[in-house]
Amino acid sequence: MTTASDVGRVLANTEEKFNRTLYFAALLQAESGSDIIIVGGSAIEIYTRGGYVSGDIDIRAERAKVQRVLAQWGFKDCGKIWARRDWGIAIDVVGDGYTGDPYRATVVSTPYGPVSIAVVEDLFVKRLASAKHWGVREALEEAELLWRDYSESMDVSYLDRQARYYGVEDILREFRRESPIRSRARVQFSRS
Repeated sequence: MTTASDVGRVLANTEEKFNRTLYFAALLQAESGSDIIIVGGSAIEIYTRGGYVSGDIDIRAERAKVQRVLAQWGFKDCGKIWARRDWGIAIDVVGDGYTGDPYRATVVSTPYGPVSIAVVEDLFVKRLASAKHWGVREALEEAELLWRDYSESMDVSYLDRQARYYGVEDILREFRRESPIRSRARVQFSRS
């Protein structure tokens, strides 16, 4: 059994925020028995090794199992998130299922066990969708970080399929045609 004290020691001895996220998620997965996939801004923070900083840890997991462990570890239920201020950690269990292809998730080995991270293609396309459909302008900056570092290694057929599904083929074409900075100006934001 992993206690709150055990987790606190691990976090106190880990400097980089992206590693703290990985280690915490691995410990939470092992203790809860729920498969966890790190998603959203937290996953982008890991892929960019801190080039982007997320305010909380977004995960897909079995909500009830994870929340039971969070309560045992001294986290407070703050509505949408669970937080423990002294550790500087806020957890957002965004849902039970992964909306991309879970078999494509990147598995990272940590000293505390493996943990999965959303695949880059899913993160990239969802950022494009946030920009286009919900007018989240900073989502394009996050997409640019991923594009800059991972565009050449992305699975093109999966990327195209996800772009069609989320209705962002037009923005993807701009990213392919031009530098990400110039393409940002051409994106048409929807009104909320």
